[in-house]
Amino acid sequence: MNAPDRYERFVVPEGVKKVSYERDTKIINAASFTVEREDHTVANILRMQLHSDPNVLFAGYKLPHPLQYKIIVRIHTTSQSSPMQAYNQAINDLDKELDHLKSAFEAEVGKHAIMY
Repeated sequence: MNAPDRYERFVVPEGVKKVSYERDTKIINAASFTVEREDHTVANILRMQLHSDPNVLFAGYKLPHPLQYKIIVRIHTTSQSSPMQAYNQAINDLDKELDHLKSAFEAEVGKHAIMY
């Protein structure tokens, strides 16, 4: 069978960066981020978080090929921000949001565990 090994979907190979940055040479304040070993799940959440930033003019992603486990996120920002700042802010905001979700979930589980 020609299918790659399953671990290749999530294990980043040695010497490969998890995230790489490539500035756009034709459009000011635009860049592409290649994120290794991720799929639509992370890409769509990141895209939606970027859309909530008022300094982001465009945010989109693509998967180059179904057997290549990477996403390419493209960001175009206003002159008040840079794609790198928008990307970092989106990641930090998602981290805070997920921490809050985890805390709320654990609190609710704790309440119900006491009842039973």
